[in-house]
Amino acid sequence: MNNILYKIILFALLLMLVLAPFAGLAPLLLVLLIAGAAWFFSSILQVLVVGESKTVERDGDIMK
Repeated sequence: MNNILYKIILFALLLMLVLAPFAGLAPLLLVLLIAGAAWFFSSILQVLVVGESKTVERDGDIMK
């Protein structure tokens, strides 16, 4: 019975690798999406709470 179970598991893994070779990258992409959204919204929230953004003032061609 265990021999049949192992064959079914191996066949399922082989089938998954053939049909969805990049499925293992989906959790990594989800982590990157969440991190990017958190970075984006934290920047906006920081500007709204603090009230100023980092800008470069120029006096002619000389940057201060």
